[in-house]
Order: sequence, then C-alpha cells, then structure tokens
Amino acid sequence: MADQWWDQLRRDVIDCNLCTQCGSCVGVSQQTLAFKEDHGIMLPIRTEKSGQVPEASYRGCPARVCRYPDLNRFVFGKLPRNWLSGVVEGSFVGHAADESVRRAGASGGVISAILIHLLETKQIVGAVCLQVGKTVPYRAEPVIARTKEEILRCAQSVYSVTPVNTILETLEKEEGPLAYVGLPDQVASIRKLQQLKHPSVRNIAFILGPYMGTQMTFDAIRSFLRSHGILSEEEITRLKYRAGEWPGHLEITLKDGRVLTAEKFHYNYLIPFFMTTSSLQLPDFTNELTDISVGDAWSPKYESRRGGYSVILARSARATQVLKDMRAQNLLTLEDVHLDEALAMHGHMLDFKKRGSFIRMRWKPVAPDYGYRPTSISPARVFVEWCLRAFFAVGSLRISRWTVEHLPMGLVGPAFNLLRKIWKGMTKTTKRKGLRETEFEVCSPR
Repeated sequence: MADQWWDQLRRDVIDCNLCTQCGSCVGVSQQTLAFKEDHGIMLPIRTEKSGQVPEASYRGCPARVCRYPDLNRFVFGKLPRNWLSGVVEGSFVGHAADESVRRAGASGGVISAILIHLLETKQIVGAVCLQVGKTVPYRAEPVIARTKEEILRCAQSVYSVTPVNTILETLEKEEGPLAYVGLPDQVASIRKLQQLKHPSVRNIAFILGPYMGTQMTFDAIRSFLRSHGILSEEEITRLKYRAGEWPGHLEITLKDGRVLTAEKFHYNYLIPFFMTTSSLQLPDFTNELTDISVGDAWSPKYESRRGGYSVILARSARATQVLKDMRAQNLLTLEDVHLDEALAMHGHMLDFKKRGSFIRMRWKPVAPDYGYRPTSISPARVFVEWCLRAFFAVGSLRISRWTVEHLPMGLVGPAFNLLRKIWKGMTKTTKRKGLRETEFEVCSPR
C-alpha cells in the first residue's frame, strides 16, 4: 500500500532540499519517521514501524508551504503593517533585572526572565526549551523546564541545527499550559499544527523565540575541533556557544582539561562553510509568529554599556502586558523604542532575509511558498546576491573547508572579521537603499 504522506513529504520537501530540520514531521509521526544525520544535517527517514505516516507530518511542515499571510490572520487576526518585522504591538530594548539571569543568557537574559515570570505567576507550568549537555555534553536537546533552575540550564543560544519539534511526540500527554521557545521555522510549524488543531500543540499557550539570521550544521564544531588537532567531538565535556561577557565567545572544554575559545565574531568565520540551506531560504528574521521575539541590541548606544542588551518585539496585547507587568515589578529593565530604531539594529540581516531570500528562491528548481514577496528588487541588489552566491559556493567545497582548518587559528578569525566589516561597508548603500520602503504583495497559493 502506498504511503501517501511520506511520499509527498519526500517528493515535495526532502528531495527538493527544502527541509529545515524543525523536527515536526518526526514529532507527530507516531514513530513512523526518525532523523538520520548526514554530515551534520538531520534528515527524516522512514522507520520500519508499520502503518501510514500521519497527514500532520506533511501538513505541519513549514518548508514547502508556509503562507505567512494566512498564519498572521490565524495568530493575530490581521496582516502586518510592516512586513520587515511582522505584526508588532510594542518594541523595547532591555535586559533581565536579575544580574544572574542576565549573565546566564546570550544577550540580556530576557527570554529566561519571561519564562521564570510566567512560571512563578502560574501562567504556565513548564516551558519547551533547548538544553545543551543534558545527556551528551556537546548536543542540545528539547526538554520541558518546570523550575527556575531548569529554565536557567536552558539559557544561551544554540548555533547548531537541533530539531526541537521532535518533542511533540510527548507533548500530547504533558500537563499545560506550556510556553514554547523556538526558531522561526519551528514556530511556524507549531502555528500550522495549531491551525490543524493537532493534539500535540493544544497545551502550548505562549510562544517566544530569538531572532535567527544564519545557522550552521554541527560539522562547524567538528571543523573547529580539527583546527585544534581534535579529531572527535567525543573529547568534549562542555560546550557553550556564547560564554562570558556579552557578546560572548565559543567555549569548548575537553576531557584533557584544555579549553578552546573563539570570540563570537571570530567564530563566525565558519558560517560560509557550514551554513544551512534553510538559513538561505527562510525570509523570517525576527521570528514573526511568536508572542514575543528577542534579538541582540546591536547599537553603539547599548554596546558601549556592555552587560548585554536585547531588542524585544511584543506582537500581541497580552504579550505587551506581560512585559509591562515585569517592568513594573522590576523584573525587566525596559525602555520603549520606536520600531524603526529596533529594525535599524539589524538592517544588514533584514535585507539578507527580506530581499536576499526572495532572490535566492528564484534560483531554486522548486521554491517554497511563503505567501508574499517583494514587489520589486533592484538589479544592484541582485548583483550583490550573485556575489554572495559565489562566495558560499566556494565555501561549500571540501578543499575550502580543508584549507581553512589548516590555517593558523589566530589568523583566520580576525581576518574573517575584517573581511566581514569591509564587505558590509562596501555593500551597505546597496543593501540598505530602499529597504525600509520595500513594498510586499500577498501572492495566490501555488
């Protein structure tokens, strides 16, 4: 007997290289699907369990069809006034007032502080988060954090692909209400499943998430280790992607006691070599379908203060009230900022997503359907994207990866950071020109 939904998932998503590894297809598959790693990339495979793959494994996938206009109407009851940000009811910059929570986070500890507040005020009984090192020192895995201590163990960003939504397999049986923390594609899948009224998401009452620009496969960590003469990730006893003072640094502790480190902007040299294809195709940078989304406050005004500041977008009246309640109770240090100021902190990445993604989709044999698109993009901006395409193509070559692993580490990181700054300076005018004025149109389903 034909396995209809597995055949469609394989044909429309996996074989077209569109899978984002969000984990939903496996999480709602009733164990008919599993993940298999191939060079750092997690891809769904059919298990030997008898029976059909459930329809939700296909319908809940955010990779092939994920129409943001429809999802915005479902979640917020309206379309965004600004497609660069999605629906926004309030924009802020701030950090957790509790310094221990603030320091534990990747920037300002805001998501951790909100989860703790929701838990302590009994608005939730737990939160779906990622925890690094729970069972394997170098792996992140989804957990349900039910105490402040468990939430803080899930603080910090994770920069390797992790299929969070595999946890949906157990959520149907868990007590709620729950909060959920995920990346844009993972959140979009949760919203699609909520549309479908799938039982695995019925207890998710509050959704938060970080901004997401680019993401790497775990092979980036393996490459970093090889650059230091370490041939296996099994030598890792602890892994932190953003340890120490904001903006943080990669920190890997080994069994022999050595600690390998790289500044955040130096470690980013691995992005062109190990960036995921989903990073290139997803147009959602600010996590538009969350209740609250959070990013680093990249602005000289806040960077000079040190300590870690976050830009925070509240997307509903309820979310805005939660933030204001926390400010009134001195749980969050918050200042209101205009949305234009909040978006200016990430102009480069907004352009990479809101124009670059749609250019890159033109080059795909099969393109995702996000339900909207820019009405026009200048030839100069398309030329910039061709340059990036060539750069990423060279970075994906085995010889390029081998070469960078054999260059002195003290040279590679600083050199990449310098080249990044030069590139941003050269393309700033083209990439920023007209970005704020970009018009978008809602498209008919394909």
